[in-house]
Amino acid sequence: MEKINKNHKLIKDLFKDKLKRHDVGALSEIDIVEQSMQEQWKENAERIDPEIGEQIWEKILREYKVRSKRKLIRRIYYPLAAACVALVAVLGGWLFYMNSGFFLKEEFSEIVATQNMLYQLPDSSEVWMYPNSSIRFAKDFNKDRRVWLEGSSMFHVRKQHGNTFKVYIDKAFIEVKGTRFLVDKKEAGNNEITLFNGCVEFNMEATGKQVVMKPMEKIFYNSVNTEMKIQKIENIEWQDGKFKFDVMPLNRLISIINQMYHANIVYEGKDASSPFSGTIRQEETLDDIILKICFLMNLKEERTGNKIIIRN
Repeated sequence: MEKINKNHKLIKDLFKDKLKRHDVGALSEIDIVEQSMQEQWKENAERIDPEIGEQIWEKILREYKVRSKRKLIRRIYYPLAAACVALVAVLGGWLFYMNSGFFLKEEFSEIVATQNMLYQLPDSSEVWMYPNSSIRFAKDFNKDRRVWLEGSSMFHVRKQHGNTFKVYIDKAFIEVKGTRFLVDKKEAGNNEITLFNGCVEFNMEATGKQVVMKPMEKIFYNSVNTEMKIQKIENIEWQDGKFKFDVMPLNRLISIINQMYHANIVYEGKDASSPFSGTIRQEETLDDIILKICFLMNLKEERTGNKIIIRN
C-alpha cells in the first residue's frame, strides 16, 4: 500500500508541475502505469491531441535538462511519454491517474464563445471572451486553478493566498499573482500579452525562459520560432492603484479602455490624436471613466445599445 501511495503521488506531481528531477526515473519504473496507459494509447491514438502530447514530452525533457542526450532519453522514456499523452488526452480531455491500483478520472469543463461574453470561473475570477475563443478547466477548479485558452480573452484574476492561477496558451503559460491582463492571439502563432495591473510571470515551455511582467508592459510571443520581446506601453504609469496618462492620444486611450473593460467605445469627431492627461483609478467604473474623459476634453457621449459614441 505504501508503494501504491507513492506512485500515486508521483503521477499527480507530474501534472501539477511539482515533480522533482530525481523522481522522473522512479515514475518510469511504475510498470502497471506504463502498461495500462499504453493500452489507452493504442485504443485512442486517433483521438490524441498532438499539441498536448508535445507539451508533455517537453516537460519530461525539461525535468532532465539534457539537450545533448535527447536520443538516449527518447529510447528510455518514449513509452512513458506516449503513456503520458494518453493520460491527458484520451476521450477528449479526461485526466486519468492511479489511486490504489485503479484509474480515476477528473472531468473538465469547456466554455466556447460564439460572441463577446463574460464568464465567471468558480473562484470568481472573470474572463472576457472574444468570439471563437474557448477555455477549458477542471471542474474541481478551486483546488487547481489552471485554464487552457484557445483564442483571445481578457482575465481579471482573484488573488488567493497560496493558490496560484495559470493560463496555458501556445507552448507557454502565464502564472498569475492576482491581476488584470489580456491575451490576444494573432495569426501564425503570434500572441500578445498585455498586463494592465498586478503581476504575472510569462513562461516559455520550449526554452524554459521566464519573464516577470510589470504593469503596462506587453509581451510579443511567437510559438513557432519561440521568439519573445517585451515592450513598455508609452505614456502610461501604474502607481498606487492608479493609471496615470501623460499626453496619451485619445484614439490610443480609447483602445486601451476598450481592452481593459471589454467595452465598445467609438470616437467620431476631429482630432482623434488629441492628447489626454489625467488619472484613472483601478476601481473606477466604465461610466465614471467616460464621464471624466468627456469632462476633461469637452466631449459628448451617446449610447446605442452597447455601443458608446464619443464626439466633440
